[in-house]
Amino acid sequence: MEGCGSSGWQAPEQLLHGRQTRAVDLFSLGCVLFFCITGGRHPFGDPLERDINIVKNQMDLFLVDYIPEAVDLISDLLNPELELRPKALEVLYHPMFWSSEMRLSFLRDTSDRVELEDRESNSDLLKALESVAPIALGGKWDENMEPAFISNIGRYRRYKYDSVRDLLRVMRNKLNHYRELPREIQELVGPVPEGFDGYFASRFPKLLIKVYKVVCKYCREEDCFQKYFKSNIT
Repeated sequence: MEGCGSSGWQAPEQLLHGRQTRAVDLFSLGCVLFFCITGGRHPFGDPLERDINIVKNQMDLFLVDYIPEAVDLISDLLNPELELRPKALEVLYHPMFWSSEMRLSFLRDTSDRVELEDRESNSDLLKALESVAPIALGGKWDENMEPAFISNIGRYRRYKYDSVRDLLRVMRNKLNHYRELPREIQELVGPVPEGFDGYFASRFPKLLIKVYKVVCKYCREEDCFQKYFKSNIT
């Protein structure tokens, strides 16, 4: 495989003439995905500096910051440690490529799963989930919601506005009972799945990927999550 590929698109192990595996193609894929999303830009800069930046692992993903799932996937693909890059099948099932329906299904299933942890004290899953709250929520989540929405959910129970689990519970409940929602709230969150997904994704853009990373670590082997982690299937 040595010598294959174009300058500026090769993995660091190719440029350094090290051990090469199929992972070199995944590195190049990361560059191509960035190129496609940004309309022709490169994560390692201008053509003359790319090889040097690749070897030094100096990348800039700022232009895709508005798509947190893309940042997660591309940064993994461009990992200088070839063993840590995802496999092709893992890329295929990454949340970056999920439909709105899949995104909502995952968050709903996660909510169902974490509710089971109420019976346990010191749950590692719950601790991990709430540890990502500052980034996933960006503060107290009620501050990103309209007063009408907060008023509606407050009629049924009290929520902790700094809790990831509680926000997932709200999303699950409103999704499961969408047809029963007042017309005002339906119009606010939009139709299921695209509008509903967009409503929450625009307010909490990093929620999905942060929750996904937690579930990937703690629950990916569980039956209810198999459809989201098909890289487990051989």
